[in-house]
Amino acid sequence: MYSFSALQIAKACSGAVIAGVPDTLADSCHIDSRTVRTGGLFAAFVGKQADGHNYVELAVQSGATIVLVSDSARDYNSIADNAAVVLVDNVLTALQDLASYQRSLMNCPIIGITGSSGKTTVKELLYGALQLGRPSSLQTVATQGNYNNELGVPLTILAADAQTEAVVVEMGMRGIGQITMLTKIARPTMGIITTIGDAHIEMLGSRENIARAKGELFEALPPDGIAIMPADVNYAGYLRSVCKAALFTIAVLDSSKSKQAQADYVAANVDFDSEGRALAQIALPSGDKISVQLPIPGLHNLSNALLAIAAAVAVGVDAQSAINGIEKTVAADMRMQRQRASIDSAIEVDILLDCYNANPESTAASLKTLGVSKIPDGALRVAVLGDMFELGEHSAKAHKDILLLAGLLDIDLVYTFGDAYARATQDVLGDLATGKNSSDLAELRSLTDIDLLVKNLTSALTSESLVLIKGSRGMHMERIANALRAKSIEKRDEQKEDNPC
Repeated sequence: MYSFSALQIAKACSGAVIAGVPDTLADSCHIDSRTVRTGGLFAAFVGKQADGHNYVELAVQSGATIVLVSDSARDYNSIADNAAVVLVDNVLTALQDLASYQRSLMNCPIIGITGSSGKTTVKELLYGALQLGRPSSLQTVATQGNYNNELGVPLTILAADAQTEAVVVEMGMRGIGQITMLTKIARPTMGIITTIGDAHIEMLGSRENIARAKGELFEALPPDGIAIMPADVNYAGYLRSVCKAALFTIAVLDSSKSKQAQADYVAANVDFDSEGRALAQIALPSGDKISVQLPIPGLHNLSNALLAIAAAVAVGVDAQSAINGIEKTVAADMRMQRQRASIDSAIEVDILLDCYNANPESTAASLKTLGVSKIPDGALRVAVLGDMFELGEHSAKAHKDILLLAGLLDIDLVYTFGDAYARATQDVLGDLATGKNSSDLAELRSLTDIDLLVKNLTSALTSESLVLIKGSRGMHMERIANALRAKSIEKRDEQKEDNPC
């Protein structure tokens, strides 16, 4: 955060300094008393789980020099000797106002990212391209984790300081107008739309409305700004129509596409290594070609990498430096994370943990990644799929389509977990029995008890099998990966007992 006095903060937030010295300074912003740095601002945010006002004294003990509060009934005299107290009507609104004020002082690129899927991965890859690139790089601040809402966006802006050279802001939405609200805080100079799909379709009603909601990012860009999207993104025409900024497009030319893609950045000659990570040659707008090897699996992540490269080049990082930074990027938690598990003394398997969230597009992409991943003879490709949420009336068809897609890919066994997939499995098998569906099917095993699923899964796995675990956040599919890794712990414990020191 820029260095602000308590009086400056009070003016920016339409508040008042009610205790302590108005000239007291703070240069970082925190809503968790455990992360407060000396000389920081502690905002007593009232959340679903905790009221920050209960931690004001602890925050001051940890070094906070200014506290932002909304509870006027409390007595703050006990901390007045060590911190200034700014009283506002609403802490969340105050943080948004403070972030908007700081944004008015900033001249660096502000890059907003939204889309139905891929937002966080593009954010991580772009951060790598900007911050980790060599020989050229930029001092970069990016959204932490999945903090992409009305609280996370202002905190991201406030994480920047006077030395920051670029800010990457992930923007989520659950309705029309929400991204517009976020852009009023962040005022992005560049916008990236990753995909337009069915995520949150239950709340927005149609893909058209999803396109409208995501398109608010392009609408907010200034005429001298930059917009970036896949050339074949759904509703590309609409997105072009609402965009006043210069528009750049990306495309991946793979074996399923017979003609040259028309885009500014094109990836071609795509291949995969033994872990399903894409290697490709990228054609740049200059006509130059450059090679990249992704650090994370999946053809869809090649598209995400192209978006990051295009953005990095647009803010002044050369393409090779951007690629060097991308190749150093580590997968975000539960997003195509590769893990190793020992089932017993003879069987070790790899896990692709991709269960931070799921929608039809991201699940299809993950299944395709599993299908092209290389495994040794005798090993199995296994998908463990948890229900996809927030699909409304589209849910039944979406879950059924995923199971049908798995049958078209090189996948040996599909486990499903949850009521929606259980119904979809019955529909698919029913169609097969009556002759309505003659397409290939992977072997399907549908369970609604997680312990039974883990038991059945572990008995089916062969050595060096690859297990994809995918599902919506509310399904907590990481429990399955944890159970498989627990087998490794049990195995090590048994070995210790067999070999006492």
